[in-house]
Amino acid sequence: MTRYYFVRHGTTDWNKTGIYFGLTDCPLNVEGILESKKLGGLLSGIDFDEIYASPMKRCTDTARLITGRKDLKTSEALLEMDFGLWEGMHYTECMEKFPEEFSNWSSDYRNYAPPGGEKYWDFYARVRGFYEAVLTEEKKNVLIVTHKGVLQLLTSLLLTGEDALFWNFSFQHGAYSVLLKDSGHTTIERMNIREG
Repeated sequence: MTRYYFVRHGTTDWNKTGIYFGLTDCPLNVEGILESKKLGGLLSGIDFDEIYASPMKRCTDTARLITGRKDLKTSEALLEMDFGLWEGMHYTECMEKFPEEFSNWSSDYRNYAPPGGEKYWDFYARVRGFYEAVLTEEKKNVLIVTHKGVLQLLTSLLLTGEDALFWNFSFQHGAYSVLLKDSGHTTIERMNIREG
């Protein structure tokens, strides 16, 4: 029986402005630091067997602020999707500068990628690789600090073995979610918890 504690990294300044960024290494802002410290208090009674994080500073800092531990494992498989030329741009700017590409991606994200960015199926393959390598082994408590898209996909994989539920979950900053896997079956115990 394993409990997975899923945490989306704390808030950054770019999160507040609604622009695309996946591989841009934005740091936590003051709000994000406070969120992470509060999560550390909420999760202080949990003894984590393993801690995984995206190598982005906003994720590793969140994980360290939560746990106070330095033995976390980073994995590039946990990186957010690369938005290519759209990194740092608001979606309205993308629509203006890349109207055809944005229309194609919006209507069929699985088969179109942002210009110079990552294809969905490549993103899917690396996240699924992490799922098969890590989330199939039985542990007690595992903390994973990463990005919204990665958490959405990992949750869908745990529940269905595929990406059918990718758009059915939303992970908030400064909150944790718990999924319990027992005898090969996964249930959601808690979602987006901010209070004890």
